[in-house]
Amino acid sequence: MYRNTFPMNGNVNNRRRYRIVLALCLVFMIATLVLAFTVGSNSVFRSKTNAQLEQRTVNAVSSAIDEVNRMGGLVTSGTGSRLAKVRQYVYLAEQLNSLAINLSGEGARMAPADAFTAIYSALDTYEAQTQAGTSSTHDIRTLLLSHLTQLQTILLGD
Repeated sequence: MYRNTFPMNGNVNNRRRYRIVLALCLVFMIATLVLAFTVGSNSVFRSKTNAQLEQRTVNAVSSAIDEVNRMGGLVTSGTGSRLAKVRQYVYLAEQLNSLAINLSGEGARMAPADAFTAIYSALDTYEAQTQAGTSSTHDIRTLLLSHLTQLQTILLGD
């Protein structure tokens, strides 16, 4: 008889749409908060990582300086082993610098590559003089100490 025996109310559909939109807004708000928390914790992690890498690099260079200070101006039986330790500390500092660059980009570079090149050159010269049996290595020791001190100054930002 009648086609529509019940009244069509738009209120039911509007309420349903309102609930769906409200639920979507709530989901998006929760997702935004989770994302903001994740980004914040990532930033804290990155800054702590960079600070630790920098501190360990400074410690490695300080240890290298201590080893050079223990060497005298004359070649002794322990000079070769001390040079090896200095080379290890410098290599560690260089690797930590490279690690910081790889993790955080070029902006995280702690020291220029030139500084490490100069130190390795001085170490090679020092080692050659030691192997040649040169009695006095005071000049090259002073040069090596100077390069290491400059690197430490760069790292500390003074």
